[in-house]
Amino acid sequence: MHRIINQSVSVEEREDQVWTVWLDSHGRSVNVFDAEMLSGLESVINHIAMSRQTLHAVVFRSRKASGFFAGADVHAIAQLETAEAARQIIQRGQDLMSKLESLSVPTVAAIDGICMGGGLEFALSCRYRIASDSARTLLGLPEIKLGLLPAWGGTQRLTRRIGVRKALEMILKGSPRSAAKALRYGLVDRVLNTAKWDTELAEIVDLIAAGRFAVSRPSRTIVERMEQSWLGSRIVLRAAAKRVAPQFVNYPATEAVLSAVRLALDSNGAGYHFERESFCKLLFTSTARSLLGLFELRDRAKKVATWLDVAAGVETADHAVSKFSRIAVIGAGAMGAGIGTLAAIKGYKVVFKEIDAPAADAGRRRAEELLGKQVTGGRLSLHEQQDVLRRMAFTPSWTETADCDLAIEAVLEVEEAKRDVFRDMDESLPKQAVLASNTSSLNVTRMAMVTQRAGQVAGLHFFNPVDKMDLVEVVRTEATSEETLQSLLEFVKRLGKTPIVTSDKPGFLVNRILFPYLGEAVRMVASGFSIAQIDDELRRFGMPMGPLELLDQVGIDIASHVACALTDILPDSQVPADFLADMAGRGLLGKKSKLGFYDYRSGKLPTPNGDIVHRPCSTTPHYEFLEDGLSNVQRRLIYALLNEAVHCLDEQVVAEPWMVDLGMVLGTGFAPLHGGPLRLIDSLGIATVQHNMTGLAQVYGDRFKPADGIDRVARNKSRFLSDGGSMMQDVNKHHQPPYPSLAALDPPSGSVN
Repeated sequence: MHRIINQSVSVEEREDQVWTVWLDSHGRSVNVFDAEMLSGLESVINHIAMSRQTLHAVVFRSRKASGFFAGADVHAIAQLETAEAARQIIQRGQDLMSKLESLSVPTVAAIDGICMGGGLEFALSCRYRIASDSARTLLGLPEIKLGLLPAWGGTQRLTRRIGVRKALEMILKGSPRSAAKALRYGLVDRVLNTAKWDTELAEIVDLIAAGRFAVSRPSRTIVERMEQSWLGSRIVLRAAAKRVAPQFVNYPATEAVLSAVRLALDSNGAGYHFERESFCKLLFTSTARSLLGLFELRDRAKKVATWLDVAAGVETADHAVSKFSRIAVIGAGAMGAGIGTLAAIKGYKVVFKEIDAPAADAGRRRAEELLGKQVTGGRLSLHEQQDVLRRMAFTPSWTETADCDLAIEAVLEVEEAKRDVFRDMDESLPKQAVLASNTSSLNVTRMAMVTQRAGQVAGLHFFNPVDKMDLVEVVRTEATSEETLQSLLEFVKRLGKTPIVTSDKPGFLVNRILFPYLGEAVRMVASGFSIAQIDDELRRFGMPMGPLELLDQVGIDIASHVACALTDILPDSQVPADFLADMAGRGLLGKKSKLGFYDYRSGKLPTPNGDIVHRPCSTTPHYEFLEDGLSNVQRRLIYALLNEAVHCLDEQVVAEPWMVDLGMVLGTGFAPLHGGPLRLIDSLGIATVQHNMTGLAQVYGDRFKPADGIDRVARNKSRFLSDGGSMMQDVNKHHQPPYPSLAALDPPSGSVN
């Protein structure tokens, strides 16, 4: 018998007294704990608890192809306005999990696909967790990335299930675990073959219903056995906290997580109360509001309709259905291999075109290596790896690209070389095919000019490494058609990436804003600042890595190319450009050559390169700066970035302020707790930023002269984003943003056409 509870929950009752509770969030692509899902599960669990009927097993399964549960409804959480409203929803969730955990009938969470946040807390409340070995199956508690902590019992049940050390790693890093690793942790009880999921799951459920299912726990290490004692658990807690917490040192949730895990070692239940109260406090911190706002901005950016001219009559449906089926990637170097491999993983047929057979073979090896890492990391099964390989072809001939409907150029960052490739693509691909460049800074319009299809040309700037970086800059020229833009946005969405549409200005958005920051760091090194000090201070600000470490990661040669492309529009940028060019000329290419600003040759922790250390310098500028919470080193670097962010807005590189913030967080890792460069300006106060920027200009030169937009907002005593202090208000407003309409601004000085 099949019983409908509501639009999200239904129950399949078998004659052998085994129930399957089907989860299917109404109108969503993933299961989330919204009001309807909570009501449906409360109804089912209360019925089971009060029923006199003897059930042998209850299985919770998802009807969604995406997986078990994506977690709580983040958008609903972001809209909570009071601590009491938050307390009620947390109490409701905790009560649901507690009732589920206390059921006398064996309960099973059947996890095929994602199981995140509240979904994992729900699964932990079941007696058994059975997972598929699909690469899609990932289990995690990512709340720290929103400035929060798991509050439906996650810190308590996970700690008791897998131990202090592993629980802290999962909660404080917020990164998910594959099914295989979850099995080794003891987080799941069995992992089944995806291809035989239904059959093997039915067999396991029958064993559970008959009371014959044996749970085998992984053997414990000495450290894990230590955790069983009161003293040992405290020692492990202290050591684990030191190891995994530093990257979130600026996040208020870190201390709360450590305290909650500590309380999980006690048996008095105080940890649940602590979770609840901590969540309510954290939710209204500036960090959480910024991070929740970024979550919503990312969701907004993924909607294709956000970027299209609706008035032009273009279809704006937001399903991720790409019109492309066969992709050509021209150049199978590091970036080309990364882009093409990702596309093949997502189901596209991909032809890698290289200059000759040896280069094509080298590209094949790169792609195979990338896939191997996916398998090793548990993100692809061996079966899925073989499927991906069958969708990939490597060739030195243009002939095999003749039926491709999208071509992405990923050759050397040299304009003439790229223009030659565009001529060849235009001649070789079907007339309806779209042509895109993965350039990081060069003019796409000039590439389009050598083709007979300028309206079907745009930029698709992926970031390295492609599999990890979420952002793609979709560069629109004045000739790019709405249809082309729509098809590329749908393609980016199908790849699982977040797009930001930019105009075709040098450096586009991210590199344009990033280079003054990186260039200022290079200037400081050249004038005698310590490499280690610069990077340490920026990590303390909240950056994932310092600017010099970032340059080494990107590659000094690539950074030098970008610097040269921007010297015409960035004042005083020739000095860092020349410095980087000199380093590249000496073979100091960064991590890939094992020598850059840092020395990587020992194979251990990198150390500053002693050959780049210059004379000692004075680090104290002679100016009365207003208090902004930044050190002199941080201020000089961060303000360079803030000023350029406003220049980009003034010059309409992107259309709205929120696009600047999201692009910089996703593309560079700009300290997410600050919400982005423009939100940081709003937080510091426009008067403070204007005053301090003017002081930096007096001390260091006109490159720090406040952007027109800073002066304009200061005169108006307004903000770049909303006056309400909550980024969620910016996201949900449909009227004019606080920053004036870009079309109404005075023509920006020094703009590039």
